[in-house]
Amino acid sequence: MDLSDGDNNSHLTASDHALISNIVFAFDAFSSVSQVRRTIETVTTSASSLQYDVSQSLGIISSFYNSLQSFISSTPDYKVLTRAEQCSLFQRNMLGLLCIGGMYLMRESGIFDKPEHEMILLPLYGTEVLQRAKHICQQLNSDSTLFKLMLVALAFSSNCYMLHNRGNIDKDSLLLGTFRLLGSQNVYVELMWKYLIHTYDFNIAVKKFSTLIKQLLDTLKFSLDLYENNQMHQIFIDDTIEQIEQSSILNETAGVPLWGRK
Repeated sequence: MDLSDGDNNSHLTASDHALISNIVFAFDAFSSVSQVRRTIETVTTSASSLQYDVSQSLGIISSFYNSLQSFISSTPDYKVLTRAEQCSLFQRNMLGLLCIGGMYLMRESGIFDKPEHEMILLPLYGTEVLQRAKHICQQLNSDSTLFKLMLVALAFSSNCYMLHNRGNIDKDSLLLGTFRLLGSQNVYVELMWKYLIHTYDFNIAVKKFSTLIKQLLDTLKFSLDLYENNQMHQIFIDDTIEQIEQSSILNETAGVPLWGRK
């Protein structure tokens, strides 16, 4: 959809159009969808396609997380935070961001398009969890731009981790400073609403926003259940959080000219 074709009553300013364009461009630039599609096709058509293992499943989930982390790291709001605050931001919000963003990336990657594609995640999650994930993916809002705006707003939440921080609370640089995130989140939430009003009839916009919030809460609940009941997934999440403090990946996108491009 071309957002530049709004009428004179559009609720989106030129700056809003530019911000939306930058968000969509940055998300797509770091998206692992093409990579995952190639992996699925290679694995499902190879002689070893009946020998799926957990490492393949974890490779897919890791690629989703890396793309989401790079996407958020490219935002100006993220770059103005201190290094300690950047680490705290991901520690607080990574679980929710991975689950919600991961659901979108799974859908776009075609994991639930064919039964044989689903098999690549079966060793890690099992049939029941995969069916719940499939149902959530099918219910997700089909407006990709709205979903990408929502992911940025979610990334700058004060906390969507929803779990005890396991000893890291003394290292949480945002513990007494979550107000540092409010300005960023308010901008992105308002942008979501203005985009909805610009794109849809008012009543439809209200329904879509309400539905999106419910989907968000349902997915976060699923994320918490998954973390508490799947040991391999829990280890992956805990290890990822621990690596955030030590890894230089947080600064890898610092020189990538995605935001504010000509």
